[in-house]
Amino acid sequence: MLETGSIAQDRYRVVKPLGQGGMGAVFRAWDLRLKVPVALKELRPQPGLDAPLLGALREQFEQEASVLARLNHPNLVRVTDFFTLKGRVYLVMDFVEGESLADRIEAQGALPETQVLAWAEQLLNALAYCHSQGIFHRDIKPRNVIVRGDGQAVLVDFGLVKLWNPDDPHTKTVMRGMGTPEYAPPEQYSATKGHTDERSDIYSLGATLYHALTGQAPPTATQRIADPEQFATPRSVVPGVSRRTEMAILKSVELYRGDRWQSVADMAAGLGVAVPQWQARTQPAPERAGRSR
Repeated sequence: MLETGSIAQDRYRVVKPLGQGGMGAVFRAWDLRLKVPVALKELRPQPGLDAPLLGALREQFEQEASVLARLNHPNLVRVTDFFTLKGRVYLVMDFVEGESLADRIEAQGALPETQVLAWAEQLLNALAYCHSQGIFHRDIKPRNVIVRGDGQAVLVDFGLVKLWNPDDPHTKTVMRGMGTPEYAPPEQYSATKGHTDERSDIYSLGATLYHALTGQAPPTATQRIADPEQFATPRSVVPGVSRRTEMAILKSVELYRGDRWQSVADMAAGLGVAVPQWQARTQPAPERAGRSR
């Protein structure tokens, strides 16, 4: 683990740890060459992985760094470097100054619909761009949305990113992240039969918007299947939410993918916001051997 004050690659001085999850840890650091703050993300595979799987995981992490470095969107965090240190691999990303949407909700509770819709438009724009490049985020949640000082929402932490091959709808990946239960669609729990696609990101964004509008996290997909009545509609929690916004969010978090919005553009239209038509990648991302997702 990187220590506070240590210098990696003769360039990045570690300032402090920012947090960690099932697949990695993130540190705030200072770029000694460019004199700017950065975030270092360290890959931390789960213990007990055999050597071939660990090698495939590291290979995918490196591939992910290469793909994310090519993304350029104002509402996405930018990846600027990749390196290996003492057998561990790291991504270097821009450090986004601001407050997480999770912290904003915790401090203020249910947020104004007009503000939530403004952030929704920005995040849908970012997702439309990602999907046009054959990339799914797979862990959209309030903690992974940073609201900058200028009010712009930035989607961060692509730790569960999946590279999509349109010729293989069951795109393979060795990263078996399940996401965060309250925001993860049911198909993300299946290790063999299920697979994720853009409708999975739509579910997670819908659950995130639900949380922002109501001030409370939605029940998990498993809880909703076991007890559908415990899922309160947005207007039953906050009566002032418009019917249009409520219906758009409820459609985005349908348990069956066929009942959800089928594209980010469809969801944007349902919410009454607009996203541009991004040009699709001409070549699919290369695939790696691993478990089907």
